[in-house]
Amino acid sequence: MTMNFEYEEDKKYFAALLDEIGGLENNYGLFDFRSPDIKRSEFNKIRNSVFLGLLEKYGSICQLHCHEDCSNKATQVDHLIPLSSNILNKKIRSIKGEKGKKVPAQSFGSNHESNFVLACVRCNAYKKHGFPTKEILHYIIKVRNDKKT
Repeated sequence: MTMNFEYEEDKKYFAALLDEIGGLENNYGLFDFRSPDIKRSEFNKIRNSVFLGLLEKYGSICQLHCHEDCSNKATQVDHLIPLSSNILNKKIRSIKGEKGKKVPAQSFGSNHESNFVLACVRCNAYKKHGFPTKEILHYIIKVRNDKKT
């Protein structure tokens, strides 16, 4: 599978983010560069079953655990890599919104099971369309590995 990043620097950003958990080559499932509208429509059809499956597999603990007031009670499904985000356009390319418009978003995240995490309301709202930190990724991997044993 090829990674269709529009910009090489985006590919480098994600390679660095994922380097300690298998890099891009072992995390292809996180990415889908199709239109966010298509991916959102697909997700809306599977949201409930995904949530129930994650609850059964990992329990009702917030896997993001990124807000200082995390309730630790997972009530939502979040995309670890958001379906779309304008963060890299802002951070890497320093693009500014023009005349009241938002900075253009890019399509990144997938509806693959590896890209779903359980989240409490606070953590999901806090993360928004941002990308997880390495610390969050390591915490999620630990939670998932602990449930395998």
